[in-house]
Amino acid sequence: MTPPPSSTGQPASAPIARSLADHLRQWPEERLAHLLRLRPDLAAPAPQDSSQLASRSATRASTLRALDRLTLADLGILHLLVGRGQVPRDELSGSSESVEFLEALALIWEGSGGLRAVTVVAELLGRAPAPSGPVTAPELVTTAQSPSLVASMAAGAAFEAARRLEVLLDHWSTQPPVVLRSGGLGVRDLKVAALLLHVTEREAALLLDVAAAAGLLAAGPVGETEGWLPTDAYDAWCRLPAGERWTRLASAWLASPRTPALVGGRDAAGKAVNALAPGLVDPHQVDTRRTALQELADLPPATGLATGTGLPSLVARVRWVRPRRASVQAALVAASVEEAAFLGLTGLGALSPAGRALLAGEDAAAILAPLLPEPLDHILIQGDLTAIAPGPLLPALAARLQLVADVESRGGATVYRFAAGSVRRALDAGWSAAEIHAFLAEVSRTPVPQPLTYLVDDAARTYGTVRVGYAEAFLRSDDEAALATLLGDPRAASLGLRQLVPTVLISTTPIDVLLPRLRELGLAPVVEAADGTVHVARPQVLRARTPKATPTGRDAARETAQVNAAVAAVRAGDKVASSRGSALVASTPAGAVAALRAAVEGGESVVIEYLDNHGSRGERIVDPLRVEGGQLTAYDHRSEDRRSFAVHRISSVRAVDSAGE
Repeated sequence: MTPPPSSTGQPASAPIARSLADHLRQWPEERLAHLLRLRPDLAAPAPQDSSQLASRSATRASTLRALDRLTLADLGILHLLVGRGQVPRDELSGSSESVEFLEALALIWEGSGGLRAVTVVAELLGRAPAPSGPVTAPELVTTAQSPSLVASMAAGAAFEAARRLEVLLDHWSTQPPVVLRSGGLGVRDLKVAALLLHVTEREAALLLDVAAAAGLLAAGPVGETEGWLPTDAYDAWCRLPAGERWTRLASAWLASPRTPALVGGRDAAGKAVNALAPGLVDPHQVDTRRTALQELADLPPATGLATGTGLPSLVARVRWVRPRRASVQAALVAASVEEAAFLGLTGLGALSPAGRALLAGEDAAAILAPLLPEPLDHILIQGDLTAIAPGPLLPALAARLQLVADVESRGGATVYRFAAGSVRRALDAGWSAAEIHAFLAEVSRTPVPQPLTYLVDDAARTYGTVRVGYAEAFLRSDDEAALATLLGDPRAASLGLRQLVPTVLISTTPIDVLLPRLRELGLAPVVEAADGTVHVARPQVLRARTPKATPTGRDAARETAQVNAAVAAVRAGDKVASSRGSALVASTPAGAVAALRAAVEGGESVVIEYLDNHGSRGERIVDPLRVEGGQLTAYDHRSEDRRSFAVHRISSVRAVDSAGE
């Protein structure tokens, strides 16, 4: 709950307000700004004056959003005011915090008889029973943890989340999965991603959602199909310091309404829920996630949820803070806690220093950076054709190493294995044997073992012995024995080989099929261009266009500018209205709606100028009861009955006394 700038609704010397608009007119500018920060939907576009601000705040949609922010105690006060109509402020002195918050939200205002709820609140609360539950908030079940252990555990998780995402997107740069017709990722592709990263499918789905939310992953063209590809922004992200990379991911997760925890389950129609599916959103996700983490932030540092009982107590606490949420709230809270731990915002159930800074809008990267391992510029090559990276490698070194060796296992240290196929991959990319030897000697802190030297030399010696060209395909080699052996190999029978001369074979198999088949037979062929030169086949790195950034969460500077502009517009409009006097209440559509809503709140009669269905224009004295959906429901003094009027047919609204009544 955010307290208002002052503890009273209006100055002691202020006249009694006749309506919510009068009440807002008496507020100082800082209280108006506070209202617009609490209810940002009221600030855009900027209201013309206090009457329009009051009218906008009394709409059903805006009021429902405000009601969703109330605690069980706040709702209890509203039900009391609705039931009694008006209650003197001093009778609610024991609930002053709730009263001040409700008044700051413009859900209640003080008239001559005391505090009263806005009319639309009574209509909305009338559809739900009065809240039941504890008047005081339930306590969290917590336990104290070591501050250093919390910080280090969270930092380790943060580092692993960013590293795993980098591994996956690098893999998808050359082998992207296909985008489903529904827009999501296939079940099999998600399983492959989870195996690659050594995480569960649910955790893999979370990483993918975070990557998409951060603008690092998007659908892009892959030949004639569409696949999931890293974006142009991914390359810039890889060059950022580790702390900033994590901050971007965590910020995107914090502001994302998506619910990756549902991946793997079934939707209402019984269909499987796929990762990255467009419908995986919940309107309450962001607020529920922030509310749950804020409860952890309100605890003393290094105090976390107790094992077993802590999470249920947090669910109960959030239910008290947001009692109007749907039945899925418990699942959203549990998923938020689990995802925060996986991404490194929490450690051992407690909010980490970096997570606390991120939630407060402070520099989380600077807090996290000292806790992360420094990237290394070296590896340790072993005698069994493996190399160990004892920590994270510099991005450029990791990219070059993965070209000449395969990742065998990941963890605190990454193990790479050298094989004939991995060496040929480097040769395919244009490296020479001398360049491979020089690279290994440069990056290894241990002597390069002789078996690895022999492996590189053997792969280079046999590399390109057989050359493949376009015929449907032809094979050429100076080694007649190599071609004769291939021609006589039963496993090559399906390739349609035929010998022209001892050094040339032709094949009926297309070259894109022939190359991998020859490699399966143990050969290391290269593609020969029309002029006889070797065509180096480098793997194509694919990128998608970075999606257009959409505002997520609150930008402090943008919000401050918008609020200040709205307050200035309201005050300027109030001055113009006061200079006109009170005879003309409203003569514009927006002004008419505002005046009618003000009459509803004040229980006053007004004169409306109305154009009926027959085209006749006349004036009627009415008692407005409700303005919603483009219709005014009011008691008509002429017909002495309750009836509806189309708002767009009302050309002006005046107070009864100004009409000479």
